[in-house]
Amino acid sequence: MSRRPPPHIIRRRRVAGLIVLAILVSLIWWAVASIAALFGPPPEAEEAKVTQCAPGVVQVTALVGDGETRLSAFDIKTDPVLWFTLNNTGKKACTFNAGPKVQIYTIRIGDEVIWSNEQCDREGLKDQKITLNPGKEEKAVPSPWLKVYSNNAGCGEGQPAALPGSYTFSVSVNGVNSGNAETFSIE
Repeated sequence: MSRRPPPHIIRRRRVAGLIVLAILVSLIWWAVASIAALFGPPPEAEEAKVTQCAPGVVQVTALVGDGETRLSAFDIKTDPVLWFTLNNTGKKACTFNAGPKVQIYTIRIGDEVIWSNEQCDREGLKDQKITLNPGKEEKAVPSPWLKVYSNNAGCGEGQPAALPGSYTFSVSVNGVNSGNAETFSIE
C-alpha cells in the first residue's frame, strides 16, 4: 500500500513544478529570440526605407576637363569633356532620377546657346534612379563635346564647328540646375 502525501506537500510540488515550467518556457523564448536576432535584419534596416530626394536636397555641379581633372583651356584639336557631380546635402539617403533622359547639357557664349544635347537624337534615352547617400558625391559618366554648334539637324559630327573663344557649360539633371556655369576657352 502506498501512502498518499498530505495535501500541503502536493500543493508545494505543484507550485515548484509550475515555477520550473515557467523558467523553462522563459529560457526557450529567450533562446529563440536571440537566434532570430542573429540571423534577421537589424531593426533600423527595416525602418530606413529610402525615399525620393526632397526638393533642394540634391546639388548639381557642372565640370569641364579631361574626364578626370578640371581644365579651363583647350587647343583647337582637343575636345573638352563634360560631366557633372551630384551631392545629397540632406541627412539621409534618398533616390534621384539621374538617367540620360533627364540630363540637359548646355554650352553658351555669353547668353547665346550654341550647343545643347536637347537637339541631339534623344530616342532611347532612359530614366535611371540612383541612391544618393548624404555627403557622398556621385560622378556622371564624362562625354566629349565635339566643339560644334547644335541645331534642329542635330548636335554632332557634320554640324558647323565652334570657333575659338570663351564658353560656359551648365547642366540640368531631373530639373535641378547646376549651381555653377563652368567657364572654359578654346584657343
